Amino acid sequence: MPYPSTLHTMLHAANFILSLTASVALAQEPKLESLTPTAPIGEVTLYQGRAMVSRTAAAPEREGLFELRFASLPAAIDADSVQATVNAPKGGAKLLDVRFEATRLPNDANSNPELKKAIEDLEAAQRAGQVLALRGQRLKDQNDLLNAIAAKTATESAKDFGSKSLDPAALAAQVEWLGKARSDLIAERTALDAETLANHRLASSLDAKVNALGGRTLIERTAIVTLGKSSAAPAEVTLRYLVGDATWTPKYAARADMEAKTLSLEYDAQILQNTGESWDNIKLTLSTAQPTQRAQPNGVAPIVVDVFVPPPIAGGMVATGAPAPMMDAAPMARKGRGKPGEGGPFGTTGMDPGNAEYDKNEAFEALFSDAVAVQSGTVANFPINRSVTITSDAQKARTQRIATIDLSPTFVHVAQPVADPAVFIKATAANSSPYQLLSGPITVFLGGDSVGRTQLPDLSAGSEMTFWLGTDRRIEAKRQLVRKGTAEKGMFGKSDVTEWEYRIDLANTLPAAATIEVYDRMPVSRNEQVKVELPKVTPALATDAKYVADEKPQGILKWLVTVPAAAAAGKPGTLAIDWTVREAHAQGTQVTPIPD
Repeated sequence: MPYPSTLHTMLHAANFILSLTASVALAQEPKLESLTPTAPIGEVTLYQGRAMVSRTAAAPEREGLFELRFASLPAAIDADSVQATVNAPKGGAKLLDVRFEATRLPNDANSNPELKKAIEDLEAAQRAGQVLALRGQRLKDQNDLLNAIAAKTATESAKDFGSKSLDPAALAAQVEWLGKARSDLIAERTALDAETLANHRLASSLDAKVNALGGRTLIERTAIVTLGKSSAAPAEVTLRYLVGDATWTPKYAARADMEAKTLSLEYDAQILQNTGESWDNIKLTLSTAQPTQRAQPNGVAPIVVDVFVPPPIAGGMVATGAPAPMMDAAPMARKGRGKPGEGGPFGTTGMDPGNAEYDKNEAFEALFSDAVAVQSGTVANFPINRSVTITSDAQKARTQRIATIDLSPTFVHVAQPVADPAVFIKATAANSSPYQLLSGPITVFLGGDSVGRTQLPDLSAGSEMTFWLGTDRRIEAKRQLVRKGTAEKGMFGKSDVTEWEYRIDLANTLPAAATIEVYDRMPVSRNEQVKVELPKVTPALATDAKYVADEKPQGILKWLVTVPAAAAAGKPGTLAIDWTVREAHAQGTQVTPIPD
């Protein structure tokens, strides 16, 4: 057993070693360093109603524990959507925490002359409103006084009525004075009401302006990302968040040329953002995703039957879908990009005096190319291939071209003289592009003329599109009832039989034959006691599957005919369609009216 002095020495040494170890450990523990990096907006994915904004900042190129503060975030931010990622190609960086803070601070209006002026104007309008309220109270008091005078005059006049003390002239003067006083009071009150309304509107607009400029108190919104680095290798931190007050809507223009047999569809996005942030030289992606919608449907609840007991009050939470993640868009091959020495939008065919070939600038070409369609399930994204700038402005919308789609159309004339005397032009084409076309307004042009606006429905890739191109006066369709007659038929069971004979005359003054879809109708029986048939029709009805399945059972008659071209002498080409409709029912049976 060691001596006490020796034991004391050993304990003292042990304590010294532990203390030294603790001191070294404390010295090695990194100290949290708070930084406010420069983090401009680099990417925006714009949905219909919201936008996902991405800001990227470089992390310090040294070891340590860092708190990166992304300050001055917009009021339209969805705090629950804030997220961050770390990109460290050589490793040595780890994301530790992401949080969001909203701190209310007094706003120094002196540093913002526009805000200071707006606050002063608002306070002046509020003081004016107080004066108007006092004037209103004064008018009310005057009105109460007039009512009291009128009541007293009426009481005293009633007492003196019929006596010699009643002075009619004085009474008439008093009544006249009361009437004038009331008229003056009404006029002043009317003017005061107009001033009060104008003051209220001014104060409301000034209050909105003060709030738009930051308000009397400032809310500082900050996302705080905590990052640990074990090496000095470069790393980037990307902050993403959803904001409201931003949207895009599709807008289309269809340009048709019947002579050239061409049809192109211009697919534009109308963009509006009032987020409070300016999107300067950003990479923009338009998306059809809906991050505000639920990602899962409501469940089907079972139904049980039991003795009724009043149910207890209970609450619950509904889970909502997470925002759609940002997607990287891989470039897709596109047709129509000319190679050096070939024709095409960017290829050359000897444009210099020496007829030398030039190599195309791929980077420059990309600036003018269409957006790339990236399909992921039911969501389509359209990354724009060039940087764009979109300022925050509630009054100004920007139009961004997504693509110009060249289609392979089929043109046909459509005549339905039973409903409309004009003959219309219709173009049909399949959506041969990779783009999902959302429902939106479309302006239709035929040649250089606008023929109207309509609505394009939602169309996926491969879907058939229909475009109406207005009327064509060079083709006429006239419908007439040739004969109508009712007769009694049957030897034992008598029936009333009615026949209608119709005729449509088509005339074509075009120099080429015209293909025309012709539509009419016949009655459809909904009762076995009434029989309707088509005993005669020339030429035969159309046989396409869609018509036979959908329209023919409803009594719609459709012909697909070719009308000859106009003769050399200018005489139009003609074609006639004839058909007979027969309806029969037992005598004494009353049927609903059948129009001719």
